[in-house]
Amino acid sequence: MSVVYVVCFVILLAAALLALSRIERGPSMFDRIIGLDVMTAVLIGTVTVIAAVTKRSDLVPVLVALSIVGFIGSTAIARFAAAESAEEGRILTKEELAMILAERQAQDDDAPAVHDDESGPVIVSVDDEAEDRGEGR
Repeated sequence: MSVVYVVCFVILLAAALLALSRIERGPSMFDRIIGLDVMTAVLIGTVTVIAAVTKRSDLVPVLVALSIVGFIGSTAIARFAAAESAEEGRILTKEELAMILAERQAQDDDAPAVHDDESGPVIVSVDDEAEDRGEGR
């Protein structure tokens, strides 16, 4: 029977490693959410196998609590992630960020200068001590 437990732990370890790689790589927020859900399921599975190995029934409330936390956590994260577009949730590479910044800079350079002819009064704050020392102007 101990071979079954070892196989279960190996499968759970493999699932945890794959989930960690999905959380780390991404590329989108939804991939990371799925990775966290899988990690929660792996944790629940691990506690279940430990409860079976040690024949402890007092771990059942822990399993229920982990299940509730996993459900509420994934629901809350999914709700926040659904509010942003797929492009906003994606982490950019250095090359993509440099390209976007270069495009914005090119747009700013090409835009005509805007001058406001109807500017209101200009309010200037003068430091009295600096003016007394001759530093005001």
